[in-house]
Amino acid sequence: MTEKQRRKRTFGEIERRKSQQAGAVASWRARYTGPDLKRHSRNFGDKMAAEAWLNAERLLIDRDLWTPPRERERRARLDAQRGITFAEWAERSIAGKQLRPSTRYRYEQTLRKRVLPDLGDIPLRDLSRLDITNWYTKMRAQLAAEARAAQRKGEGCGAAFSAYQVLSSVLNDAVDHELLDTSPARVKGALRYDAVHEPVVLTPEQMWRLHELMPDYLAALVPLAATTGLRHGELRALQRRHLHLDDPARAVVQVRGTAANNKASGRYNQIGEPKTKASRRDVAIPSFVVPILQDHLEKHAQPGDDGFVFVGRKGAVLHASVVESNWRSVRKQLGLDDLHIHDLRHTALTWAARSGATLAELMAIAGRKNPTIALRYQHIGDEERRHAIAEKVGAAFTDELAQRRARRTTDVEGAGGAVASGGQERPEGAGRTPPM
Repeated sequence: MTEKQRRKRTFGEIERRKSQQAGAVASWRARYTGPDLKRHSRNFGDKMAAEAWLNAERLLIDRDLWTPPRERERRARLDAQRGITFAEWAERSIAGKQLRPSTRYRYEQTLRKRVLPDLGDIPLRDLSRLDITNWYTKMRAQLAAEARAAQRKGEGCGAAFSAYQVLSSVLNDAVDHELLDTSPARVKGALRYDAVHEPVVLTPEQMWRLHELMPDYLAALVPLAATTGLRHGELRALQRRHLHLDDPARAVVQVRGTAANNKASGRYNQIGEPKTKASRRDVAIPSFVVPILQDHLEKHAQPGDDGFVFVGRKGAVLHASVVESNWRSVRKQLGLDDLHIHDLRHTALTWAARSGATLAELMAIAGRKNPTIALRYQHIGDEERRHAIAEKVGAAFTDELAQRRARRTTDVEGAGGAVASGGQERPEGAGRTPPM
């Protein structure tokens, strides 16, 4: 750098930056040593802009307001981003998440219907805990009124939980992107939800009755679901190649996809990947179900390896609404108005637990990584086994009791014979049965 290129200043310096190809001045670099004893620089298109920047930096230092330029730029970007509304950020947040189509659809609909009308126009950085609390209180009251008007159970607890879950996810995402220091979504108990529906475990008799009452083209769905625990969408996504029935003793159903139930245009009943990685699994089929499935494949399934096992209209994916409408009719005939299709899955896992399945085996059957849900079923199995153990322990004592009673009878008969033969009576207390 020559003296002509460098201009001496009382604060900082400015340097010409030439293009190596053209040889002409391409930019000007201003730089200085800051209070942190580090060099700070910036390139400009003209000299006047470089001069103005150095003068502004010097003024900040003189007024004791200086912070490193890059830190100021970072804060300015964050302030600009924080100026966006909650609705704008929610749209960006959902777009950036890796979600299954059905989950994305649920998030979008929940935001549109339950969250954005009250919170969408508020700037993200101004959103407070009070705003969230007021919104949640209002939403709970509205959902409860809707539930009462429709004569539904639970006062909308599930919808409130879902809406708060989506809101919390969007705000946590803002914290991760450093747009907020902490999430204002801190309503106590809002993320705790106890399902209103009490799961029903079908008895074998009830399962067979459901099988008999369902239409022929859906009848095989009942024993298959009640013994393998496949989800509703997994059953509707089954293709012939997913069933291996050649050896009834080792029959298997492979879960390789799930049918969505999005009622949005163009996305209704898409076949997608299983719910989670753990949901991609092979489940054993009891041998008694094999002939039922074979008969169903022969009469109702589509031909070819890719043919659907349970077929909808015009050969499309079987709609969830078709299954639900038939299910409502059948459960009413059985007097089980509160029986959900998902209870078939609950039945399968409960009976597996009762049969002695371990936690790992229950997780494999259910297609879950998280053991929390599977533990519920294992506890059911544990309870059954505890009672079985108690009965075995009790059997030892009752056997001994029977033997003691037999000995008492023998002793009494012997004592009676001794008296009758002119002998002496037994001393008091002899042959007495211990207190029970």
